[in-house]
Amino acid sequence: MKKLQLFSAAAAAALCGFNAQAATVYADEDTSFEIFGRAQALLLSQHASQPDRVYTNTGEDNSLVSTFRLGLAGRTRLGDGVDGLMMVEWDMPDGTVEETDTRYMFVGIDAYQYGTLLFGKGDSAYYAVAGATDIYSYLDSRANDYYAMGDTLPGQIMYRLAALSYDLRLSFQSSSSHINGTPFTVKNGAAASLSSQIFKDVTIAYGISYSDLTYDSADASADMQNYFVPIFANDRGLSTDDAREYVASHKPGHKYDYGFAVSYGVLGSGPYAAFVFTGTDYEYLEHQLYTYECALNYTFTNGWGVNGGVELQHYDDFFVTADLKIGLYYRPSAAFKIFAESQMDLGAEPEKFYGSSLPYGFGEDKFVLGAEFDF
Repeated sequence: MKKLQLFSAAAAAALCGFNAQAATVYADEDTSFEIFGRAQALLLSQHASQPDRVYTNTGEDNSLVSTFRLGLAGRTRLGDGVDGLMMVEWDMPDGTVEETDTRYMFVGIDAYQYGTLLFGKGDSAYYAVAGATDIYSYLDSRANDYYAMGDTLPGQIMYRLAALSYDLRLSFQSSSSHINGTPFTVKNGAAASLSSQIFKDVTIAYGISYSDLTYDSADASADMQNYFVPIFANDRGLSTDDAREYVASHKPGHKYDYGFAVSYGVLGSGPYAAFVFTGTDYEYLEHQLYTYECALNYTFTNGWGVNGGVELQHYDDFFVTADLKIGLYYRPSAAFKIFAESQMDLGAEPEKFYGSSLPYGFGEDKFVLGAEFDF
């Protein structure tokens, strides 16, 4: 599970979640500093060996891959009822990927009953909706267009206030180019969500997200236009040349998402179930993308667990994504996990939407067998 509830003194009031293990390397009355991470060994099928949101059509055969993730978190007392926070988490180079990827990097303050304010890279407020079905050890959600720009987002201001049975989250996205290596460049954006426990163990969350796309720089304009050309060619029945002319005069200027999530239980403790519905609108597209996701998990007291779910993304009269996921895992100790996950295509037609911009792995079956050590 990629995003469990927060574990550390430094991150306990933050807007994101990650592994449940941590080691305190320094602590006094006012300050604590912790280190955490994980190491994985993964046996991947061909189409599982590349990220879904890499916009190329090249891949490798079945492969054995090792990954390493490292994080640091700190908290210090600034005054009565106010603490300073910091956190950074990296995916380290593993021999197949030579660059360090920063997943989280933020600094902020925790004012307790007045909320938490963070500055940097992290989850947008909309993750409170989209993340309800983020339950798998390795496989990512491809159905929800929230992930079109990657997982976490850079250059954000993130606020969270949790009180009584409500959880309010707000985030503002500042200007950022080629976010997480995708073609998307934004001038700014914003998101908001509100969650509430309506019955015992039942939580409902509502959220909206808006991105103002910009074409000011030559590189950003060329990359986003090249991305949208085959999509508009399919959407409006145009030739590639006609679609290029159309996109040049009708550059999609905004993307907005809206939706809700209903969940039952706590992930990693007994039964957990979640349903997510979202809609996504790109300016000038004839229709909206609609996503329906269902995820189920049961963690037994003996360390065994099972999960599974269905992900559907619909556009016009066809499914862009239609996946069935099944997983099994075993934790002999809190720090060690063995898992197997599979993803089976249910007859989606992603090429009818993306055309030549089709991300690698769409419409393909996947399998992963892994061992993970958390610290």
